[in-house]
Amino acid sequence: MEATKERAARRNRATHARTSDSQPAHGSRPKSITHRRRRAKYQIRRLLAVLVLVMVGAALWICMASLFAPDAPAVTDIPQDPQTTADSGLFYGEVTDPTFTAYPEISAPPLRYELTDDERDTVERVVMAEAGGECYEGQVLVAQCILNASEKTGQRPPEAVKTFSYTRNRPEPTQSVKDAVAAVFDDGEIYINEPILYFYAPARTTSNWHESQIFVIELGGHRFFKERSPEK
Repeated sequence: MEATKERAARRNRATHARTSDSQPAHGSRPKSITHRRRRAKYQIRRLLAVLVLVMVGAALWICMASLFAPDAPAVTDIPQDPQTTADSGLFYGEVTDPTFTAYPEISAPPLRYELTDDERDTVERVVMAEAGGECYEGQVLVAQCILNASEKTGQRPPEAVKTFSYTRNRPEPTQSVKDAVAAVFDDGEIYINEPILYFYAPARTTSNWHESQIFVIELGGHRFFKERSPEK
């Protein structure tokens, strides 16, 4: 009997945490696990809320930037002024004025003395016969004499070379001779600014008549003269 009462007394003195129908005491293991789980869920919800706020803020920033950004001009907004676009090197749209040209045509400069193909061949052969073995400047001087003779007499070059008694040899011209004739007759280049008409080669012959004219220059084995006026 005494033993039974002692066991009942010990059972009554048992802590509340040890009874089967009570909740776990503060700080027990089950409550700690539950607390950690709740804290983890709270942190996840907090992270998700921050991500949502960031995304919403980014969307609002993009919308505001698109609203206040300056509009880029469309192609159709570019002025359709043909003169302006031609000067700037650009062209937009269609030009309805048939007289307008975006780029002016570049024409070749006028020839100093226009030669036909046959006349050019004759002049080149005469220069070749007279100065083919000389320097380029000497060939230019001979071509200059032929040009001056043609303009003085009003004759075409084939007739002028006959009037002024050029050599009758007609060898095939070199490229240097062709360039010299083109420089004088086409481009108007001259070697000396004097109206030379006559020349001779003192190493091959003597000519008192040539020496009676006004001497101008000696080059490439030739002496060149301009005409002396009859009264002088």
